Amino acid sequence: MDSKKAILWPVIASIFIHVTLLAVTGMIDLRDNIKPVEIFSVSIKEPEPEEKPAPKKEIKTKEKIKLAQPSKEKGVSVNDDDWREETIDLGSLDIKYVSYLAKIKNKIIHIWKYPQKAYERNEEGNVVVKMSVDADGNLAGATLISSSGYAQLDDGAVSVVRAAAPFEPLPEIYNLSRLNIIASFHYKIMD
Repeated sequence: MDSKKAILWPVIASIFIHVTLLAVTGMIDLRDNIKPVEIFSVSIKEPEPEEKPAPKKEIKTKEKIKLAQPSKEKGVSVNDDDWREETIDLGSLDIKYVSYLAKIKNKIIHIWKYPQKAYERNEEGNVVVKMSVDADGNLAGATLISSSGYAQLDDGAVSVVRAAAPFEPLPEIYNLSRLNIIASFHYKIMD
């Protein structure tokens, strides 16, 4: 009988240790260490023919971009006690935002194209834009955070965000007055 106990105790201890390790590893969220996937990528082999509008004066990118700030003109309460906003990356894997961000991505992707002049000049680069969406889904502002170095690409990214608006209202569960979304646009011409 003692030989059975001698074998049984190590088996019980091993099972207990393994169950404890499985329980502890299940509580650790390893998703925080994962970098978000690159969101947008435009690759064009041939330019699409585009109608040429009347020539316009080229305006510098910084002059065209409106800063996102709380404003009573938008019909949004800006009382400090009521005002809640959050900033998140468009590629976030946070379960709370995934479905809402996917709708925004789809809306932008359907209208996003490579700026014709930038294509003709072989301009490539990455543009980072912060878009601010009010609780009702209206775009409060689109701000250039990181420039590609080319005005056409920068303007194209900011313009596509503005053209995609308005978006769906923020889900009530967010309990936010405004959601700031950081989006990266990667412009690359394929050979």
